[in-house]
Amino acid sequence: MTSLKSENFEVLYEHEKKKREKAEAQLEEANQNIIMSTELIKEAVRKYEAIYRKLLQLKDPDYKEENLNEEIELINNFINSLQIKNTTIDESLEYCYNKLEKVSRSFTVVINQLNPKIKDEICIFYLVLRALDTIEDDPKLNTDTKVKLLKNFHLNIGNENYSHEDIGDEPDYVELMQNYSHVARIFNKLDEKYQKIIEEITKKMADGMCEFIEMKGIQSLKDYDQYCHYVAGLVGIGLTQIFVASDLEDRKIMEKLDLANSMGLFLQKTNITRDYAEDVEKKRFFWPNELCSKFTLDYGEFLKNPNNQAIDLLNSMVNNALSHFTQCISYLKCLKDKTIFKFCAIPQVMALSTLQLVFNNEKVFYENVKISRTESIEIVSQCFNFEQFKVLIENFVHKWKNSLDAKCGLFQKTESLLNEILLAL
Repeated sequence: MTSLKSENFEVLYEHEKKKREKAEAQLEEANQNIIMSTELIKEAVRKYEAIYRKLLQLKDPDYKEENLNEEIELINNFINSLQIKNTTIDESLEYCYNKLEKVSRSFTVVINQLNPKIKDEICIFYLVLRALDTIEDDPKLNTDTKVKLLKNFHLNIGNENYSHEDIGDEPDYVELMQNYSHVARIFNKLDEKYQKIIEEITKKMADGMCEFIEMKGIQSLKDYDQYCHYVAGLVGIGLTQIFVASDLEDRKIMEKLDLANSMGLFLQKTNITRDYAEDVEKKRFFWPNELCSKFTLDYGEFLKNPNNQAIDLLNSMVNNALSHFTQCISYLKCLKDKTIFKFCAIPQVMALSTLQLVFNNEKVFYENVKISRTESIEIVSQCFNFEQFKVLIENFVHKWKNSLDAKCGLFQKTESLLNEILLAL
């Protein structure tokens, strides 16, 4: 019997050994492919740099080379991030980045270029909050169950046995909840100072979500600001705390958390305005009654049936979101780390471009209106410091102002807000 056990062990050992050797060979092959790919990218960057310098100098004799140098530095940082530095890959970390790309391609781009000191921390922060949002957004959950899950979620952030089989209104969200253990494992590897920030923000956000679930709708504009603070402003505050905890940003920025809150409010209000059709179809109502009641008793009636009142209401929602952008500019002026600036600035530029597209656009009442992929790529490639951010914003604002006419609902208010943005730059 002992001999038989020994033979079985030897067979099992050899089997596992071969599996390991195969995995190591595959890893080495992948590593070599990445090295080859990055060398090709480096060569392309070198050619790009030489040609770009000549073209821009011919086009503009006053062109400042430091602009290109900063862009090349960011590209090189991205290339370095592609290199496999270890002979082992953390399966859970790999899952987290793969899942991040599935649930938010736009945030994947800006997170991947972050300083390595905070890259994993912010990836996990995002996925934790995505899991919390998944609970809030699931229409299958009754109110009592949803509130209980939300209020207890912060206690389970690092629980590697925590999962749910059927929570989520999209397949990728369901799969995230089923495999949440990967997120928990990486969370448990983070420095305690980052764990504390993530836990505190998650708890505050969940409590706020519960408050509005129990209120059954957003009534006043004050409520609207408060709801957006809970679901997005707190994210801006938490991110700022992470920036400071890493020593990549000055502690003085903690005195301006109202600006961090506005960063979140601007993004959230842009999404709420843009997502009218999708949200109303799913019986989710986020537009505040105080504003809607000026134009209709039921703003859901405008779905696939917009009129002049619908357009005026839409433009009012756009203006409400736009009112936060000057504070976003003030926040971005405080940032020192180049990768953090790009992480924060790119979503703001995309949101402003989205608002410009949404303004006075009846398509909002039929479908989810989005900026083109080409425009997104242009924003990502051009927004790498405050000077370039300023150029992008000025272009968007002037284009928007030129499209306004006296027939547009709330023309004067929109023009005034756009002028304030130009002054803030």
